[in-house]
Amino acid sequence: MNDKLPDVTYWLALQIAKHEHVIDLDSAYQGSAELDVLYQLLTSKAQLYWWRNYGIELSPVMVNNAFFRAVAMLHERRLEFSRSRHSADTGWVKELLHL
Repeated sequence: MNDKLPDVTYWLALQIAKHEHVIDLDSAYQGSAELDVLYQLLTSKAQLYWWRNYGIELSPVMVNNAFFRAVAMLHERRLEFSRSRHSADTGWVKELLHL
């Protein structure tokens, strides 16, 4: 069952990223009511999706791990993007574009 963890994590990350409401990953990463609602919605959706499409019953522990890994992955990605936008490495591009 652990071999499904990366797949479920990736699937959940996509679901979080394309969620209809913009999610504040900083507050979600720290824990928030929004995170609780998102957790309830997406973990049950993941279990239903994997059962219907693959006939696999995911354990609640595995789905829990996948969800929080997905949140951490997206949070880290956002931080890295923010750092790269303000780094000296992108300075020459900003100068080129007159920004």
